[in-house]
Amino acid sequence: MTSAQEFALTAARKYLQSVVFVDDEIYVPVREATEDVKVGDIGPRRMQVYAKVMQPSEPADHAARPADDEKAVKTVDPAGGLYHPKQLVESFARQRMVCALYEPSRNFDTDPESEIFKLCERADAVILDWDFHGEPGKKVIELLGHLMTAAQTTVPHHVRLCAVYTSTPNLQHVASQLYDTLKQQGLDIKTDGPFDLNAGSSRIIVLGKPSTTGRPADQNKAEVKEVDLADRIITEFARMHEGILPSMALHGLASVRTNTKKILDKFRKDMDGAFLTHRGLIYPGDDAFEQIPELLAEEALAVMIDTSISLTDATKIAEDAIDAMTIRTAWVTKAKAATKPGEYPIKLLKEGPVHVRKEIELNPKQLKDLHDELDPGKAFAAQRLAALYASRTQYGKDRYLDFGTIVRYAKPVEGKPDEIRYAICLMPLCDCVRLKPGAWYQFPFWDLRPSVGKGQGKGIVVELPAKEGFVELFSLGKPRDQLWLDDFQAGDQRMVTAGGGKDFAFTGKSRDPQWIAQLKPAHAQRIAQDIGTSFARVGVIEAEWLRLKADRQD
Repeated sequence: MTSAQEFALTAARKYLQSVVFVDDEIYVPVREATEDVKVGDIGPRRMQVYAKVMQPSEPADHAARPADDEKAVKTVDPAGGLYHPKQLVESFARQRMVCALYEPSRNFDTDPESEIFKLCERADAVILDWDFHGEPGKKVIELLGHLMTAAQTTVPHHVRLCAVYTSTPNLQHVASQLYDTLKQQGLDIKTDGPFDLNAGSSRIIVLGKPSTTGRPADQNKAEVKEVDLADRIITEFARMHEGILPSMALHGLASVRTNTKKILDKFRKDMDGAFLTHRGLIYPGDDAFEQIPELLAEEALAVMIDTSISLTDATKIAEDAIDAMTIRTAWVTKAKAATKPGEYPIKLLKEGPVHVRKEIELNPKQLKDLHDELDPGKAFAAQRLAALYASRTQYGKDRYLDFGTIVRYAKPVEGKPDEIRYAICLMPLCDCVRLKPGAWYQFPFWDLRPSVGKGQGKGIVVELPAKEGFVELFSLGKPRDQLWLDDFQAGDQRMVTAGGGKDFAFTGKSRDPQWIAQLKPAHAQRIAQDIGTSFARVGVIEAEWLRLKADRQD
């Protein structure tokens, strides 16, 4: 196991807190009510949760129980194996995880409004039986179909681990039936081994309960005892987040989770008066309620920074990951000499550019060759990372026009198809909010170029909607060519809001630009700073030979 895999496992163990276990054999029938025990005291006759756990003190007539206490509380599964709900719960308890046991009634609903769907949707991991009330696979596939659909339609996609834990002898048949049926429902399902399915951002695994009937030898690895189930779930969840960035994200969020109470303690009720006074002093020019998310984000950021891994651990994780790669890219030296495959790329990854630039010119072409090799699946890894650095993920359903918003619009060209252009909104943030509903406001935009061309500028990468890919944009050019204005009407939310649907278009008087992305404040401010500098340029008349010499063009 590599350092990155070990780190992912540690982060997963720290992150996971809740799991839902759904089975129709969790409960055992209650005994008949007698004159000494009222029916109301023990509930309906149908079921009582795990008699040993729920009845710490038992009637005298139960004193003559078998000597082997465990055998008296085991549940026998349909395949003849012995099933231990208590051991299952305890396996998760040892990992500091809460395991909720749920037994659905016969013919239970699985749609998004059902109880079982809502229960499974909130859990970190979901464990399901395969056979519910004599109907193998039917309800499980229905429920998984709804869960996977919800996960894939959420933006960003919801990551979920679902395990089918079954006594069925042929586990591969279960996995095949899941794959075929979910595929027919239009879900993007891929296999990752004989018992593993990937459905977009979610993962489905098929595990076997201990069985006395025996299974094929090639399925033994998928069989898990109740006492080991928690470890297996943690391992499978860690596999979903293997890699440096996924495991670091998991570690950071786990740190926030475990420090939630400390963060909440920072926001105390006895500060309400001071907060309302602060709000009164700045209202209506500003509203202090809009400042609270930023305060919360700063506290979460402080937690992640203070619990970040050491430089030594980071170096070990990085170098182990580099050593596990087979890098064949060979760069040409400044003297046009060939180099050994992987020699200088590995040196760059481990030691940095200072040890490479003496021999190698690190130009975009050289780096593109390396990026292409490290992204064999053509997942646009470099562009995806660049977009993650520059733009803010949208978790809500509304899109607003404010400082740093990237839009695109069609510009008519005589005798040719419309030219697609991109632009950034330069309206100061304070002038984008608390607008008068129904009033029209003029917003400034600066056109961004999809190619560098000549001159210096700042580049960004944004992800296009509807899985159109990515586009590289650059801010450069002269104000007379790049700057334009248009009028937009404020909505009920006191901001200019894009229309619904997939297009997210803003309705202007001259054009209807489409919302594309929202830059993070620092990146938007950097572009605005460069644009502002372009307005402050001073042109002077000077000796041309001296200007060329100063520019080293002599």
